[in-house]
Amino acid sequence: MSKVVILGAGLTGLSAAYHLEEEGFKDYKIFEKENLTGGLCRSINQDRCTFDYTGHLIHINNPYFKTFLENITTRNQTSFEKIFEKNYRKSFIFANKTFTEYPFQINLFGQPNNIITECIEEFVKRRTYIKKPKNFHEWVLKHFGKGLGKHFLFPYNEKLWATNLKKLMYSWTGRFVPQIKLKDILQGSFAKNNESQFGYNNVFYYPKFGGIQTLINQINNLINNPINTNFNAIEIDLKNKIVKFDNQHVENFEILINTIPLNSCLKILKEKSNCSAKKASNKLVSTSVINFNLAFNKPNISDKHWIYIPEKNYPFYRIGFWNNISKTSTPKKFSAIYGETSFINNTKTKTQIKNLTEKSIQKSLNLLNLKNQNIITKKILLIDNAYVVYDKWRDINLKKLLLNLKSNSLFSIGRYGEWKYSSMEEAILDGKNIAKEIINSSKFSFKGALKIEVEPKSSTKNKRVVKNEQFLQK
Repeated sequence: MSKVVILGAGLTGLSAAYHLEEEGFKDYKIFEKENLTGGLCRSINQDRCTFDYTGHLIHINNPYFKTFLENITTRNQTSFEKIFEKNYRKSFIFANKTFTEYPFQINLFGQPNNIITECIEEFVKRRTYIKKPKNFHEWVLKHFGKGLGKHFLFPYNEKLWATNLKKLMYSWTGRFVPQIKLKDILQGSFAKNNESQFGYNNVFYYPKFGGIQTLINQINNLINNPINTNFNAIEIDLKNKIVKFDNQHVENFEILINTIPLNSCLKILKEKSNCSAKKASNKLVSTSVINFNLAFNKPNISDKHWIYIPEKNYPFYRIGFWNNISKTSTPKKFSAIYGETSFINNTKTKTQIKNLTEKSIQKSLNLLNLKNQNIITKKILLIDNAYVVYDKWRDINLKKLLLNLKSNSLFSIGRYGEWKYSSMEEAILDGKNIAKEIINSSKFSFKGALKIEVEPKSSTKNKRVVKNEQFLQK
């Protein structure tokens, strides 16, 4: 029996454990279904190369996150500067046979004149009269205009989200899509824009050795309670406050912190037949990503950190260059890349995934002017729940769903527990915040019957709550 049980030892779960201990709270247990910690924030070593589960670059926007990184390295008897290297972003968009600096909307110089003209004209005529856009497509037309949408924002995001942009909401955009003024687009159209550090990710940090796994190891070293690996949760009984695992272990709790994907969590909630939670889990949509990592017997294949690829000719939406992110990721005189190809989760067969992977690899070789014989090693990783899809159902129902779980002592947090688009920094902050909330709570138990409250289909004014059997908005 533990007062607090944490499901998932990814970055959010580890942060929760770390910050609970920082508050002097030790009555918790943490469980991870894999045999290693880190979740998707970990590295693989193969043939003297280090690959992450896609590019995990550290962006620092919150002062506490920098303090956290400095603290954990100091407590591990080293220093932030010795572990992490600072880099100034070199990211580009490849479109119309031209490399355009990121972000596209303020770096049009070098693009064909007709495209530059169209982007400026349509930006001036953008639909600012739209008070509340219905979807991401309309949001782009309001803030950027049809030209920037047509030549980058529409095709790139269609590939990233693998979704019709008229069904994708815009609540995820925030700092991830930098907005601009007319002077910004004009300055970057007639000459190379000196404002190269535009956006939230203009600077990033990355471990000098060992890939992003180094960050996970730094945190692991400071957690005193054991991290229970190979514990796959198969049932959560909120009424009796019990978690059951596939290895027959049963754990009681007062509070459950969930960091595993929300859809997976809802599927294992113990409810009556025709339960609302399982229905809700089927409404949560995400992408899967084919993460192909390739190392080559050629050095210096690019001077860039990563490239966005909006053109449909290429299946992948982004490729990055490991050896430019970290010189120790490959042996000397070698280079390595990671690529990302997206599709909606559970919509492709194994054969289709294999064919899409092979096509992605061949197209990346063509882009880089390389051949199959240049490949010295490859590592293909299939990532489920890579990006949660911000559709209408999610925007209407997610907040109420999470609040109802919380009323039953289940705190679902983090990128996947909260079903959101967020960064490593936010994972650390989410863990910190939940630890503080629990410690400051006057009691560890929350009363309330499990319920999934959603908007009725016919009206947004008359809200209702139904226990166990709940109508779900289509």
